[in-house]
Amino acid sequence: MATIPAPQTALRAGEGKLSTGLCLSYGVGTIAASILLNTVATYFPAFMSTVLGQSPVLAGLLLTVSKLYDVVVDITIGVRSDRKAGKGGRRRYLLAGALLGGIAFFLLFVPIVTHGIGLIMVLTLALLLYSTGYSLFNVPYVAMAPSIARGYDNRTQLMSYRTFFSSVGQFVALAGAAALVEFGGGGANGYAVMGGVLAMVVIGTQLATYVGTRNVVEHEVAPQPRVGILEAARGLLRNTPGVLLICAKFLQYVSLACNISTGLLFKLNVLQIGYTGQIQLSTTQNVTMALSMPAWLWAGRRYGKRNCYLVAIALYAATMLSWLLTAKGISLPSLLSRGVLQGIGAGGMILMSMAMLPDVMDHDRALNGRPREGVYSSIYSIVEKLGFAVGPSLMGVYLTYTGYVATKHGALVKQSPAAVRALYAGNAVIPAALLMGSFVIMWFYDLDRKRVRLSQAPAIDDVAGG
Repeated sequence: MATIPAPQTALRAGEGKLSTGLCLSYGVGTIAASILLNTVATYFPAFMSTVLGQSPVLAGLLLTVSKLYDVVVDITIGVRSDRKAGKGGRRRYLLAGALLGGIAFFLLFVPIVTHGIGLIMVLTLALLLYSTGYSLFNVPYVAMAPSIARGYDNRTQLMSYRTFFSSVGQFVALAGAAALVEFGGGGANGYAVMGGVLAMVVIGTQLATYVGTRNVVEHEVAPQPRVGILEAARGLLRNTPGVLLICAKFLQYVSLACNISTGLLFKLNVLQIGYTGQIQLSTTQNVTMALSMPAWLWAGRRYGKRNCYLVAIALYAATMLSWLLTAKGISLPSLLSRGVLQGIGAGGMILMSMAMLPDVMDHDRALNGRPREGVYSSIYSIVEKLGFAVGPSLMGVYLTYTGYVATKHGALVKQSPAAVRALYAGNAVIPAALLMGSFVIMWFYDLDRKRVRLSQAPAIDDVAGG
């Protein structure tokens, strides 16, 4: 059996605590990922329909085109990164992704053409570059996790840092972006300020991860024979826990995308609390999400990842439905209480799902005898992006069908009752239904601590033998 060198930054059997410095260096990259994903999903449709005067359908269509392009890019990067595993091979992609993603993000909100077919062409190109940069960083970034943390519980430890920084990133992406738009005076100038500042944050945090993980040694693998697409697909489908996790995450991403692509419009047109309300809700949610990490970390060790995941999904779905009880004039306590509940639920969902992914990767290696961390990372990224493409597209068509009126220069008009109902559906009913679908799927997930250790046994034996 080929010898696999132990990662320098993880314990041999993977059951002890990881260093705080490594966890911080790895986790901080999630700030950029959260900004790239959430800011574009939330503010790009609003930018198109309230500043550029374009239909929500067009914004959704452009996002969908870019995400379909991502399917090819992600799987290509995933496969190539698996072939370069070991000796820092995956890290080579992080630097290119950091630079390209940040620059393209800026161009999305500061288009060099602001009307006509030229605008569509410029935004399409910016979205394709943005998607490429995101993939170059995120696919190898996620694939590195099993090499950093080898044990069932210290993966939860590592991902608690990533979830903490995810809350920071979401805060910056939602509340911070809204504050920057207002600081810039709203309209095109406000979005330009937001785009420039957040582009620098994206580049800076991704470079921090690139530098901070320089000592990570990934599993060295022997050259693998090429397999056909059908054989590779059959191998992936044999990993039932992996299939369940990916399917559940897809529904959750569609749910989240529906919610956030209509959430700002819901706050502007229905609750009429504007960008200030967006800042208040997002701040509360993400501060709570960060503070909930110790509790979720303890619960994951005590009750298992799958059980905690189910509780978090149910809590988040119930909170989504509670938005049906809100209307214009919502009180601050009512708004903030929902932020607290969403923060707790989101923290558990993100932490447990990310901690499960390395377990699924190990299980696949045990079943098929092939290292495919990059492939799984690319699939995870694909379903994330497809979810964030399907959600805005569906809601864009739905809002246009119900007569939602687009405006320019940040102006707001009275929307029709049908459009208001569509905003309620996109912000509450549709997200909750999709979340409960993911709950049913994860009910059948059975990759617990014992099975994970059995999956890891061959690799750990190789490490000990080396």
